[in-house]
Amino acid sequence: MRTSEFKAILDEMDLAVYESESAFIITEDELNWDIANVSKDYERIMSIEENAYEAIGSEQTRKLFELLTAYASTTLDEREEPKMWYLRDPVLSDESFNYLKINRKTGDRIYGDKYDYGDNWQAYYTRAEIDAFEFPTDHLKEDEVME
Repeated sequence: MRTSEFKAILDEMDLAVYESESAFIITEDELNWDIANVSKDYERIMSIEENAYEAIGSEQTRKLFELLTAYASTTLDEREEPKMWYLRDPVLSDESFNYLKINRKTGDRIYGDKYDYGDNWQAYYTRAEIDAFEFPTDHLKEDEVME
């Protein structure tokens, strides 16, 4: 489970999460009680405080336990979003329009700007997507997508 998914589910459960140096701390907003935590640095390390039952009830505590168990069981490298890469053709002279873009529906390829415009043209790719391309990419330069 990705960290972004974990946080989104906590949000759906109306629970807040903040990060300490080594853990994600889950709190109940209205009472402002810390009710659980899960390690950021180690797998299978988590805890739920006794006050969770009072703060969120038995059913919500069960759901929280299942969520924490799933997240804590996820390997550290699988928790983070995969790095994304732009691919650009260094031979094209117009540097602002030399990024590989692939049409999500047709698979057509063009070179254009590096921006991803929603449903039609994909402009950045995971390592797995790049490795799966059935066309040569050795001549393309990779630039990491920075948030």
